[in-house]
Amino acid sequence: MNLFSLLAFAVYAAGAVISPIPDDIDIVTTPPPKPDISFGQIVAMPTPDVLAATTAAPTPVPPPPPLITKKKNYTIAFLGDSMIDTMGPDLPAVQTHLHALYSMTNFTLKNFGVGATNLDDAIARIATLAGSHPDIVVLESCAYNPYPNGTGVDRHWLALAKAVDALRSSIPGVKIIIAATIAPNSTVFGDGAAGISFSAQEKMERVSVIKQYLDSTVQFAESQHLPLADAYHASLNAHGDGALTYINTGDHIHYSDAGRNLFAQKVVHALEAVL
Repeated sequence: MNLFSLLAFAVYAAGAVISPIPDDIDIVTTPPPKPDISFGQIVAMPTPDVLAATTAAPTPVPPPPPLITKKKNYTIAFLGDSMIDTMGPDLPAVQTHLHALYSMTNFTLKNFGVGATNLDDAIARIATLAGSHPDIVVLESCAYNPYPNGTGVDRHWLALAKAVDALRSSIPGVKIIIAATIAPNSTVFGDGAAGISFSAQEKMERVSVIKQYLDSTVQFAESQHLPLADAYHASLNAHGDGALTYINTGDHIHYSDAGRNLFAQKVVHALEAVL
């Protein structure tokens, strides 16, 4: 059979299957059955009210349980210069942070900071401090009152060691925290403080010495394996100078509220090692 014959056969077969309905056959149209229920009687399924839908309020997260201390009552004495004195009576910023973490413990905080005094002066106050029978002493660097005549950080290091020995001999069993306060700023140091007018060069020189003392204080604590409250490094800006946010705008020496809060945070963090 050739190609033409195959094509003709396919056409014929298709015509036999798909042929038009003859004209003489009547088409009977059967209507669809009537439903038992009308469209109007159909109850529509409720749809969610998108506008009324609200996000469930988050479940309040309970505060963490209070940390438990070895004792129920502690007395903590703070020894230093005006950087301790200006933390205020009873050091409320420190008390706030302590209460947030140790709400089941009672803390009595004593401020033995005196402005314009160096570490030797602080050591002389240890006998008075010992009368308060503290469990813990926070010894701040007194770096803002360096020794005169460029006697340097070596004397300061030895004075820190002497202070630690004096505290331990005066208060048996006392725990000691070393504290390095916030960093000074070499551009504005002392601006606005009464009776002070430093030149730009004097600001840089004084700040450089204070930072050396603060660095030495940190190194001393680490070398003696004493807990350290290091607000110094935490308060440096990207240029290695004291960040202005932590410094009081009135005298550009002492704490702003943020600086006081930072120092308190560092102290409380260091206290975790001894409570």
